[in-house]
Amino acid sequence: MATPTTSPADMTKAHYAQRLAAIVVAVVVVRFVVLLLTPLDLFYDEAQYWYWAQDPALGYFSKPPLIGWLIAATTAICGDTEGCIRSAAPLFHGVTTMLVFGLAATLYAPRTAFFAALGYLFAIAVSASSLLISTDVPLLVCWVAGLWAFVHYTRTPSAMLAAGFGVAIAIGLNAKYAMIYFPLCALAYLAFTRDARHLLKRGDLWLGIVVGMLGFLPNLIWNIQHEFITFSHTGENISGGGLTFDPASFLEFFGSQFAVAGPILFAALFYMLAKRRRSDTPSADRLLLFFSLPILVLLSLQAFQSSANYNWAATAYPALIIVTTAILMDRARWQWVRWNLIICFALAGIMLAGALAALTVRPDHPVIARTNLEDMFGWAEHADELSKRLDRLEADTIITVGRRYAAGFSYYLRDREEPLRAFRHQGSPARNHFEFTAPWSGPSVGERAVIISPGNISPVRGARLVGVVEADDGAAPFRSNSYLFLAEGPDE
Repeated sequence: MATPTTSPADMTKAHYAQRLAAIVVAVVVVRFVVLLLTPLDLFYDEAQYWYWAQDPALGYFSKPPLIGWLIAATTAICGDTEGCIRSAAPLFHGVTTMLVFGLAATLYAPRTAFFAALGYLFAIAVSASSLLISTDVPLLVCWVAGLWAFVHYTRTPSAMLAAGFGVAIAIGLNAKYAMIYFPLCALAYLAFTRDARHLLKRGDLWLGIVVGMLGFLPNLIWNIQHEFITFSHTGENISGGGLTFDPASFLEFFGSQFAVAGPILFAALFYMLAKRRRSDTPSADRLLLFFSLPILVLLSLQAFQSSANYNWAATAYPALIIVTTAILMDRARWQWVRWNLIICFALAGIMLAGALAALTVRPDHPVIARTNLEDMFGWAEHADELSKRLDRLEADTIITVGRRYAAGFSYYLRDREEPLRAFRHQGSPARNHFEFTAPWSGPSVGERAVIISPGNISPVRGARLVGVVEADDGAAPFRSNSYLFLAEGPDE
């Protein structure tokens, strides 16, 4: 008689993994269908990423290159529709959910891992991010995969596991520079944890970190060849307007974190910190806290200094969701985990319904006007109206003013034959990718250029106003009027 090779614990883990996989597949399918059906246009950041995908490179003005490669891959499969451009988002978040389960099951009971994974899948920020394409989408896959490999490395260190988290670091750095937090958090954990400090003496640990840095080398070389433009832009984003003290910015950032993973889980973090002494913290909790708390503290200080976007702390949340779920379930407060899931699930449903019903809401609605969602309305219809005017004007070149117009119309005027360029004052530094790669400061000899601007004053001396496409001219309202100016170069 054959001897069973699977322990009851493994069977339980497999049972929860199968249940989770079924839920993930269903959620990913629903989110993907919503992406195909939603009338929401591309946000201009998404349009910019699509533009990058037309010319896959080793770097871009404001981000490392992986997002461009990812969109190039998806659009090669299913075309340039909005749904296809965004299609990797729900799929990658589904993969990250399964990785969260694997990571959590390595540290805690399978039931805890199951609910932690659900906490990630239905986290408010993840539900929103699944309807958009952003650099956080591939970043979080790399982060959780790397953390899972690192956890195994701390238990049974080997060169293979070190190479595993090294590859995750390398790919993650090509998704978003926030991946640099990973080796810093890992080294901090090892340095401040007595039982793990000996790992700092192992060569394979440093081999893994070197692998991660080598994977970043192509983007570094690209930056060297392009005047360190991405690093400079990132530094400007971090420094903001210089050294200041802005409590309001901190409160805005801090308050927004309650809406990232869910209000109950974020509050549970502070409950745990208030109740537990350092010596009482289990080793699993301690490791995960090193991969979440330093990031939250650093970005809170950044918010005090100038400003910080809510999603800049995205890498803190896989570990935070796992550890807070474990704490609540360990203390027989699982009902709080349930209520957090109910809140997040309800909000996820509202987001999906809102994405499908977007055409029934105007961008000047009070709820929409307080967010950047107003920039996801009316692009296609407004571009159609602009295209009719452009046909009559017979321009040689189309010029856009500002990143919003350059990015949005690079996509929504993509079928036009005229080259699209971005206005940039003569001698001024580039402020975005379009000004960096396709600048235009004035008409050349014999050139007939039409400038599309959200402002009613021409950026070029001598250009005359030849038309206005108003915000309500299309079937769906747009955020602003567009003013068309004709700039003609001197005859030969």
